[in-house]
Amino acid sequence: MNKTAAIVWLISAFGLQVCSADAQSSPAEMKKADSLYFAQDWVGAKNIYYKILPDTSGNSIAWNRLGFSNYNTGNYADALKDYNKALANKPIPPVKASAYSRMARINGLQNNAGAAISNIDSAMVYGYASFDELDSLKDFAAIRNNDDFKKVRERVYLAAYPCMGNPQARAFDFWAGEWNVYVTGTQTLGGHSLVQVVSGGCAILENWDSTGGASTGKSLNFIDGATNMWRQCWIGSYPNGQQDFVNGEYKDGAMRFTFTTTDAKGNKLIGRFIFYNEGPDKVRQFNETSADDGKTWTTNYDLTYIRIKKGMSK
Repeated sequence: MNKTAAIVWLISAFGLQVCSADAQSSPAEMKKADSLYFAQDWVGAKNIYYKILPDTSGNSIAWNRLGFSNYNTGNYADALKDYNKALANKPIPPVKASAYSRMARINGLQNNAGAAISNIDSAMVYGYASFDELDSLKDFAAIRNNDDFKKVRERVYLAAYPCMGNPQARAFDFWAGEWNVYVTGTQTLGGHSLVQVVSGGCAILENWDSTGGASTGKSLNFIDGATNMWRQCWIGSYPNGQQDFVNGEYKDGAMRFTFTTTDAKGNKLIGRFIFYNEGPDKVRQFNETSADDGKTWTTNYDLTYIRIKKGMSK
């Protein structure tokens, strides 16, 4: 979840107090109602909210809380009225997101898929991104297999994790998995690698261990916002084990990076670093450098990743 969505949902989900009580009710009464609400004493909370909230109240947060109290005591019709009261009083976006999503729960319970989906779409406009609720709450059990509900769930998921819907960000997923790594063309095991999709699909993390523990390292792979191309930042355990690979682009079945480095004498080298997608269970990693601006090339390493399947040994 991005920072803005997280803040929005933190406020709406947990009901953080962001406005004052109505003039018609005392702060002490509102504080007591709120304390019962947070203690999940739904009956006690709603009794006080009913007492201190006149029909003309503009306290959208209190109406939203009263609605949730009514929902938790099975008074769904009253809860919907309360949520609509909250929405009618020009609440801040987090309260709108909360009220709409809570209305969706009631409509889901009542097997009213169309209304629930409309509620969720409205909640999303104001920052709702809690797709895990749609996956787990009993309220949506009756409509979870509805095709339109599945579509709105996917929209909520992508609102939380936009990288998952970005084809460019998915271009390196072929490398994700657990691998035995061999010197290409041989049965010589060079090491093991666990490659993970992380950060909500916005990055690929490699965890490398060479055979015999001679070296270890990690790389973080992501789309660089400055260039809109893939970048790999590698940190190895060996001396001078840091290297950046840049200008990554997936084309013709391979992710291709470029880089610069120096040789033992400090002379500048240009490099090519390529990951060939050779099918669902095989990736070839090839690294080479040139000391003469690309006229000739020297292979540094050529490795083949073979996916570790269930039952295979590392």
